[in-house]
Amino acid sequence: MTSVNAILVNALKGHDLSAQEGLFLLKQTEPSAIAAIRDTADELRRQQAGDVVTYVINRNINFSNICEQHCSFCAFRRDQDQPDAYWLDWEQILVKVKDAVRRGATEICMQGGLNPQAKINNQSLSYYLKLVATIKQDFPQLHLHAFSPQEVEFIAREDGLKFSYVIAALKNAGVDSMPGTAAEVLDDDVRRILCPEKINTETWLSIVGIAHKLGLHTTSTMLSGHIETPEQQIKHLERLRSLQQTALNQEYPSYITEFILLPFVGQEAPKPLRHRVGRDQPVLADALLLTAVARIYLGNWIPNHQPSWVKLGLEGAKEALVWGCNDIGGTLMEEHITTMAGAIGGTCMEVETLQAAITDLGRPYQQRDTIYRKILVNT
Repeated sequence: MTSVNAILVNALKGHDLSAQEGLFLLKQTEPSAIAAIRDTADELRRQQAGDVVTYVINRNINFSNICEQHCSFCAFRRDQDQPDAYWLDWEQILVKVKDAVRRGATEICMQGGLNPQAKINNQSLSYYLKLVATIKQDFPQLHLHAFSPQEVEFIAREDGLKFSYVIAALKNAGVDSMPGTAAEVLDDDVRRILCPEKINTETWLSIVGIAHKLGLHTTSTMLSGHIETPEQQIKHLERLRSLQQTALNQEYPSYITEFILLPFVGQEAPKPLRHRVGRDQPVLADALLLTAVARIYLGNWIPNHQPSWVKLGLEGAKEALVWGCNDIGGTLMEEHITTMAGAIGGTCMEVETLQAAITDLGRPYQQRDTIYRKILVNT
């Protein structure tokens, strides 16, 4: 019979977990077993990523909350005629970018609602290219981490274009990497309930794979702790691992740079899902166990793992750094999507606050760029 100890010993020897082994670990309830999983994840983090905890100075820009879709977890989206709907103009975006640069940002992360009115000359792609140009023409040094697989599909569908054409055009215009959001859970039984209007699993995987082939690094995420089962969580991790193996084994120019667990925040989510889940905030213990299993399952292939301080709060994110995470994320400067769902973590984190949290753990810190290259800071 498989034992927790046998699985963990093999993992420490460098073997990949099978789906069955990953599921076995996720279903553990004994404190001693969970502690062993935590300790193994922490040791693998040390082996695979080192003791230094990294962070990035970045700014989130959610350029519009007007969206054609109605995801059951989303408290951010608005219809165009709602009084609190917004759509930033070019000058508003530039003001935010200039402020980010003044505060030391090396990255702008830009995503928004799927707004059918966002067109130039009746072309969605032209609008998105203008978004990129607005930033890059004045700040070419900034890394633009922008437009999820869902946004790529939206542009392609609106304009009748191939995914590869859209991705190549965005890259050529100045997009430097793609957020691995809109993944939620990569299982279509979950997606039919959670986000029925969103792209399916196969399409998400296809778009990310095309980005890797065309030279755009991506991140990867999982929205956890709502209606999904442990089996579906492991299926999600398996699909990410397989995607990364393809990129690396086929020697594509780009690949997944990090995995980020995004625990579900339901306080302001639409009522049907909120009532079905039955709680407003993430369960930290569940998030930490999944964090540890994700490190053990993915770490040989995706060595950088990050918690969400927006969703877990800084103390929860700090705890995740001893459950397999090696990165504490970014400063964000402003955050709307999760905050509007009722998250407790806040919208901005000062660099000094992140550094102090890392120091409290007795670990060194290091500023990085979006693709995990060290940034030397003059002191």
